[in-house]
Amino acid sequence: MLELTTLMIFTWLTLRVRYFHSYFQNFVLFDIDINNNVIVRWLCSFVMTNDPTTNQKSTQQQTTTLTMDDIVNIKQSKTSLCLSSNFLLPKNLMQFIEDIPLDSSDKPHPRSGHRAIATESDLWIWGGYYPANDNQPERMFQELWRYNFALRRWTLEKTTGDGPTLTLASHSMCLFRNLLLVFGGTGFPFGQHVSNDLFVLDLKRLHWKRCRILDQQPEPVYGASMIVNDDHLYILCGTNSWSYNSDVYDIHLPTLTCKHIGHTFDEIEDPSETGRYRQEAYLYKNKIFLFGGGGVSGISFSFEYLPVFDLTTQSWSFVHANPDPIHNFPTSRKFHSIFPFHNNQIIMFGGAHFHHLLNRHICVNNRLWTFDFEKLEWSILPSLTMLQSTYFHAASMNERGEIWTHGGVVNESRSTNDNRNHSEKRITTLYTMHTRVLNLSELTWNYFLNSLSDRTYLIKQPELLAQLHIPPRFTERIH
Repeated sequence: MLELTTLMIFTWLTLRVRYFHSYFQNFVLFDIDINNNVIVRWLCSFVMTNDPTTNQKSTQQQTTTLTMDDIVNIKQSKTSLCLSSNFLLPKNLMQFIEDIPLDSSDKPHPRSGHRAIATESDLWIWGGYYPANDNQPERMFQELWRYNFALRRWTLEKTTGDGPTLTLASHSMCLFRNLLLVFGGTGFPFGQHVSNDLFVLDLKRLHWKRCRILDQQPEPVYGASMIVNDDHLYILCGTNSWSYNSDVYDIHLPTLTCKHIGHTFDEIEDPSETGRYRQEAYLYKNKIFLFGGGGVSGISFSFEYLPVFDLTTQSWSFVHANPDPIHNFPTSRKFHSIFPFHNNQIIMFGGAHFHHLLNRHICVNNRLWTFDFEKLEWSILPSLTMLQSTYFHAASMNERGEIWTHGGVVNESRSTNDNRNHSEKRITTLYTMHTRVLNLSELTWNYFLNSLSDRTYLIKQPELLAQLHIPPRFTERIH
């Protein structure tokens, strides 16, 4: 009822919203025409204070209210909470865009091999590697960076406690409630220091704790996958640089007891290959599917036969996937990303495969793929691409369906003396895209943020947000 009432008000205020869906429903375009910025301010307040997901009091219960004149006077009070002239432009929500920090002087150094998790308010990245160059030796980053979505600002956080020190690349990382879980990883030279420690970082206190895993402890590896399901943490695959495995471990998080429930299988593509690393894993109907990854020979595994671990029978099997009718199967790859997409689907992008003749990794193309678990079928998204194809990047998705991807490696081509040289370059670019349409309150919050000429006033004058009746679930994201 509220949504209908809000849309009626949109019409009354000559706010026109048009939705266009492609054949695969892979983008939503908002074409918005607003006659008066004051109307936008009032509408922001209306949508947010009447959002059923908040615990705001009714207008009669508010001790402080603003009239329309008060809102207009915000600009006159030099608070910089004023609308820009072009903040509501037609926007394709489902495409990768570069999210540029407002302060470009303070941001992470370019890196690869780091990992990320995304919360409602922030993207967190931990670790990473930067190769040696003419001026500097190799660098491993014992750093925790936080990117606040509302402020569009990077912060290098200080942590306490017993955290990882040597194994800062190709570790596994995931979110469990308000805890960041880190397992395994390697230092440089790769494989010289390998870990099987489980570290926990409290994101509120920023305090590390090394956990003692009981019973059947996993092998020291890097490039493993982690999946949290209820109170269980599943760790799959990995390598110590000379031995690869596809073992499965089940850690009961409340007790930290661990069971070795799955053992390494022989690969179909090459029987001499056993084990994978830097694959992606996804849990669907109590079965864990593996997508891609690399083996000891440098192979990148294909997507025609997918390994599946059944948590009920605790056994591995293979399923045969169906190709896209036009584009066949995705290119074999490792160092890529997958995330939930529409019903029964995942979306996949990025990654690389090893070119034996060139003796180096080559980025796959910038296309995006989906896999349907019910049909066991691959499909290419015809109108979506990455702005820049990367691998060894760090990516995560929050509960709003926003994918954030940072850094990684890109391939560069340079021409010198009629010769073309290929090189790898680490970046610190941040990209984002939506996998689904946001609700009205989230859209309004984004438009409100994009309208501000100076977002630092969100911190300098937080009382203005309360006067505008911005719900706490939005204001708590600003920190």
